[in-house]
Order: sequence, then structure tokens, then C-alpha cells
Amino acid sequence: MKYYGIMPERKLWVKVGVIIFGAYIIYNSVVNHNLFYLPFGIIMILATFSERKHIISQEGVDILYTICGVQFHNMWNWSEINTIHTDSISSEPNVELHIGKDVISRRFILSKADTNKVAAIASKMNSKIYIAELNKKSK
Repeated sequence: MKYYGIMPERKLWVKVGVIIFGAYIIYNSVVNHNLFYLPFGIIMILATFSERKHIISQEGVDILYTICGVQFHNMWNWSEINTIHTDSISSEPNVELHIGKDVISRRFILSKADTNKVAAIASKMNSKIYIAELNKKSK
């Protein structure tokens, strides 16, 4: 079973602004013969057409990037993961999962029902994973 994280939607005006800024950088680098900034402008424009998905499954934790139809995986297996901290206050009514591998942490936002299922999968796949609630005081 795969569980997908809740991702915020990118606003259209931000996409248009990044495309315009990327085109300006490309134009400016060509006109001024400073081709050092040309790849930066191209990457900015390509980034507006990218998509990202957070996927948690039996295999592990994956961030799937899709850039112009080409997919890139950034996969962590359950054997590599050390900690999972849940935060039910910051993203109410959903729950944040902070999944840790050594000193690196990834933040996934899931529904409450999916969080319990993911915690069960994590403890089944790797019994050494430390799972705890992250308590934050509200102001």
C-alpha cells in the first residue's frame, strides 16, 4: 500500500513570475556575454514545470520528482531510517511526520488515519526505528 503526502499547490502567479524572471536572466546573460548565468535561467524555467510527490510504502520513503516528464527518485529504505517524530499541532487537522536518517530529516504531511498506518508499517519493517510525538507549546 502506498501513502501519499499532502503537498501544497503552487500558485499560478508564482509560476508566471519565475518564468519571466528566468527568461530575463537568459536574455541578460546572452546580451552581456556572461554565459555563466544561462544555466541558472534555464533551470528556473524548468523548475516551474516540475512536480514533487511524497510516497511512503513497504519499500521505504520516497520523494518522486517529475521534471518535464522525466522522473527522479530520492528513496530511503526502512533499514536506513532511524527516527520518526509526529507533530499533530503544526499542521492541524493533518499530522506532520519528521522522518530521520542520521542527521537528515524529511517532513511529510499526512492525514491522521494515514499516519497511524505509516507508523505500523515503519515498526513492522524496522523494529529499531524510534517513533515519538513531538510536543510543541502553542502561544
